[in-house]
Amino acid sequence: MISSALHALENGLKIMRLNSRLLLVGVLVFIFPLLFVWITQNFFTTAYHNINTSEKKRVSLIQDSISVALRSSSEADKLVSDLIDVYKKENSDLTKIRVVEKIDDNFVIIQSADKQLVNTNEKTDQLYRSLPLSSNGSSLIVESIIDGERTWQVFRSVETLDDRSMYIFSEHRFGLIDSVMAARRQQSYFGLSAIFVFLILLAYWLNRQVHWKAGYDKMVLQLEDRDMFSNMIAHEFRSPLTAIKGYASFLEESKTLSKDEVRFASNIHKSAERLVVLVNDFLEVARLQSGKLKIEPSEVDMSDVLAGVTDDLRGMAEEKGLKLIFNRPEKKLMMFTDPARMIQVMTNIITNAIKYTDSGSVELECVKIPGEVTVRVKDTGTGISAEDQQKLFAPFTRVGGVDTSKITGTGLGMWITRQLVVLLGGNVGVESIKGVGTHVVITFRT
Repeated sequence: MISSALHALENGLKIMRLNSRLLLVGVLVFIFPLLFVWITQNFFTTAYHNINTSEKKRVSLIQDSISVALRSSSEADKLVSDLIDVYKKENSDLTKIRVVEKIDDNFVIIQSADKQLVNTNEKTDQLYRSLPLSSNGSSLIVESIIDGERTWQVFRSVETLDDRSMYIFSEHRFGLIDSVMAARRQQSYFGLSAIFVFLILLAYWLNRQVHWKAGYDKMVLQLEDRDMFSNMIAHEFRSPLTAIKGYASFLEESKTLSKDEVRFASNIHKSAERLVVLVNDFLEVARLQSGKLKIEPSEVDMSDVLAGVTDDLRGMAEEKGLKLIFNRPEKKLMMFTDPARMIQVMTNIITNAIKYTDSGSVELECVKIPGEVTVRVKDTGTGISAEDQQKLFAPFTRVGGVDTSKITGTGLGMWITRQLVVLLGGNVGVESIKGVGTHVVITFRT
């Protein structure tokens, strides 16, 4: 049990040394409560000292006023009686107050808050006989605990002008003020407990953060290793695929092969080209996810970019019996962008439109308004349902509505396109009606 606790403590200290935030919280968890207790204790000690000083002054003032009244005129009895009544009423801690006169060998109560005791002998006369009372005008305070309450019994000896020996006695119980201070102390320690619990929870949370950060760093490293591995594999695939394509082309052009052998070589060539497309897509995805894709902007005319892409893809459209139309604007549409990536974006979108259009046309429009350039690619294809529109730009997704088994691709083209559009400072959306056609709208800020 002890060894397990020591082992856990050792591990905790090791983690704290490795993380400055945990070390700070650890210091706070131990030092702050001790500091709080010390400050609280000093505060209450000072408070009790101040209260005692104040109470002593108040008690002394009560006895001073009664002492002065006893030494005054012939109406001293009435004045003392009135003072006793006032003090008893205004001081909640004053439980007893009386004036005792020594007559012969007896101690007789001549004034008291309890009028029934007047002119009766003091039952506790041994206190008056045993206490070292003096006639120098000072009070003697006897501190004790009565019925569980802190109590002061205060005595003063008074010599009147007519040589009468009198004693002023008052009893003060401070249970109320002590209970208030105890409640305040308890509240302070409750507050300390709440702060201590908060610090423990903070330390636990920071400890979890340390573990999460370690896990996050490990995952980032694994992802970097994965991206590096993917890039390496993709690059390594390119060389043999290029060789396969070259040899397949050589075989297709050979005059010594039979028709079946030429067909086989053609299938090899087509499959190699598909693999090249796959490898290129995977490389592009790896660059995008790792943030290593470079954008090299320059000033270009979007009309020239779209015209060039249209000319390159017109043969593909004609093979399917489609018209590929670019409505070139009369004025130049200059914008600051990466021309190579812009060509890639437009090629992907127009190629996709041609793939999913069986008859009709694919038409391009480009307009410029202050602050933005909008390119619209319209086709007369099968259209995209509302449900599929939400998945159009998701990776590895092929939208429905056509026989996708006849259409090659990785399902990454539109995802790559959207990422490139965002990097170029634009956004892409789709407007489509099922069975009517699709408009892909790309907007760039200028």
